[in-house]
Parts: sequence; C-alpha cells; structure tokens
Amino acid sequence: MPDIGSDSTVRLAVIIFELVLSLSLIVWMRRTHRSVTEDWRFYAKLLFYGGLTALAAGLIEIRYSFNLQQLQLTAPDVMARYGTLYGLLNNLSGSLIEELAKYTVAVFTILNAKHVHKLSDAIIYMIIIGLGFSLVEDVFFLLNPDTIAPYRLISFFVHSGTSAIIGYSLGRFMSGVIKYWEVFLAILWAITLHFAYNFSVSETFQYSGLLVAFITIYISLQIFILFRRAIEEEYRLGHRFRGVPTQRLLNLHQ
Repeated sequence: MPDIGSDSTVRLAVIIFELVLSLSLIVWMRRTHRSVTEDWRFYAKLLFYGGLTALAAGLIEIRYSFNLQQLQLTAPDVMARYGTLYGLLNNLSGSLIEELAKYTVAVFTILNAKHVHKLSDAIIYMIIIGLGFSLVEDVFFLLNPDTIAPYRLISFFVHSGTSAIIGYSLGRFMSGVIKYWEVFLAILWAITLHFAYNFSVSETFQYSGLLVAFITIYISLQIFILFRRAIEEEYRLGHRFRGVPTQRLLNLHQ
C-alpha cells in the first residue's frame, strides 16, 4: 500500500479541515434550525458528549478487540487460518460499539431534553453528536503516522451519515409516528453501514476505492433524503417553521 497521506502536514491539514467543517456545519444548522434556536451551550454539550463517548468507545475497542499484530507474531499459524475472521470481528465489534455509544449519548441528551420540537431537530442534534465523536476519533487516528489521512475524511463523513439514520428514527419515535422497534432497526442499519465502511478500508479488503466511493455517494443521498422525508412528515403532522407553513419550504400544495 503506498504511503499516501501519512505526511504530518497532510494529517494536520485533515484535522484543521474537519474542525473548520464541523464548526461551519453547526453554525449553518443552528441558523437554519427548523424550530426554536437553542442556546450555544446545548450544541456544545452535544459536541462534547459525542467526543467523550469516542474516548470511551476507543478504550473498549482497544481492550476487547483482537490484537492482530501481536497474534501475527505469537501465533502465525492461527492467524493464517483465522486472521480474516478476526479482522471481520474487529470491524463488526467496532461498528457496533461506536454506533451504540452515539445512541447512548442521544438517550441522555435528545430523548431526555425538551429541545426537540420537530423530526428534523433530532437529525440535526444527532449529526452534531456524530461530529464530536468523529473529531476526537480522527485526532487520535491521525496522531499515528501509519494512518492514511484522506480516509479519515470519509470516516468523518460516515459518522455523520450513520448519526442521521439514528436521528431520523428518534425524531419519528418522539413524534409518535413509529414504535421503538423501528428505532432498533435503524440502529442496526447504521451499524451495517458503518461496518461496510470499516471493511472497505481494512487491510483485508485492500482499501477498495470503489466501495468507499459508493458508500460516500450513498451517504450523501441518504442525508438529503432523510431530511426531506422528515420535513414532509412535519408537514403531514401540521408542524410549522417559525410561523411559516412547512409546505412553502417544500413547494407542496394541499
């Protein structure tokens, strides 16, 4: 594998880009908020808890995942037979732990707060949690000189996409549109999408550019579709956007 993006300048540029992008997204989402604009402290809390959860998830993964490099040195025969399986289990467990960790933050912030006024609010808040999570995770990854920096940008994007899936289902649940088991299914889909990305950039799959590109395009379309569906659902439920009927935003007609 070529040493792409391992230069310290590139890694620093990626971190700065993610910080600027995160702050820009939060400012934009706050200014275009579909209901009551919350105090900056609430957004900072979501971002902070998301980052804190990334640390907790990372510690769990480090402690309980297979150390493939050590196994390769101490038990090469076992790795020759089960190395691929161990790699898959590491990727799957990492995806599971990280998405459940972000959902846990949502339980103690979004579900228990009085700040969610519309379905789209939950998507916005959940994306901010994902931004905090990915920022902290990527800082630690990019401190490692062996990390291929450009792939962390896609990981940053993946966390936002999987968070949007969970946020969309939470918003519908809090509005009484769906039952809780559908939130569970949404979490499973977020874990699956996260695992697909992890697998696509693992050494086992040799950093498949095609699969990474497909996942990136899919997430772009998915965020747009979920947000529009949330607004359509708000229109059906009679929600209003700062006094303006939702159908004017969607160019819908009764």
